[in-house]
Amino acid sequence: MVKITYVWHDCFVVETESAMFVFDYWLDADGTPAEMPEVLASADRDKTVYVLVSHGHKDHYNPAVFSWVAAFRDVRYVVSRDVMKRIRHVVSATSVYSGPKVDPECVSALRPGERFSAGGVVIAAFPSTDIGNSYIVEADGHRFFHAGDLNAWIWKDESTEAEVRKAMGDYRACLRDIRAYLDHAADQAIDYCFFPVDSRIGTDYFTGASIFVREFDVRKFFPMHFALGDEEERSRRRTDALRFCLYANPERGEYIPLAWPGALYVDASPSDR
Repeated sequence: MVKITYVWHDCFVVETESAMFVFDYWLDADGTPAEMPEVLASADRDKTVYVLVSHGHKDHYNPAVFSWVAAFRDVRYVVSRDVMKRIRHVVSATSVYSGPKVDPECVSALRPGERFSAGGVVIAAFPSTDIGNSYIVEADGHRFFHAGDLNAWIWKDESTEAEVRKAMGDYRACLRDIRAYLDHAADQAIDYCFFPVDSRIGTDYFTGASIFVREFDVRKFFPMHFALGDEEERSRRRTDALRFCLYANPERGEYIPLAWPGALYVDASPSDR
């Protein structure tokens, strides 16, 4: 069984049979700062918690995640290299920092192309069209993809044709790395995909998602990255993100409108892997 809770913007909390995964925590479910997502307050304290940070932009990273070492028996951090540069004081036994310290053995900084493996969990880092990483997580027979800021950021209404071509070329180059990884798997499907669908881009804002779900065998797709701006803007962007008819692959996949803070999706079906 897999449980997925949408927290805010790009943050999802995923629970599998043996572990929990928190992707890109920024704000809590009401869009306000908090030390920890509310959903974790009632979580199983005995499960290993994997905290993934794709990069250090403020809407993907909250330094409060390192205080969670006091709340759970076993917390592992997988972060991008740019985030690692920011947290040397957190993992250093000799720093004068007085906040929560984390055993450096529990923190893995990955570059695209590198992997983390422990306890039956494999986390592979891939490039992004922004800074940092996108990730594939393999756990308990399930495969999850979290894009971070990987997207076709084409901004057609304010870019030249050459800029749009370059953005598309950069995006497709990142996808080739993901394809090369999946080509080595017996089952190449992505079971759960968390991907930006952000109408701030303007015309054809859904292009990146449309390409991704046709390039890869995506079984369940969850849009994200629409919680920037004031309340009216967020509501409009959420509505835009959920216009699945604009980008869904009609031949494959289920598109899940898990877009309201605290919303829960439970998949009780066994893994196809």
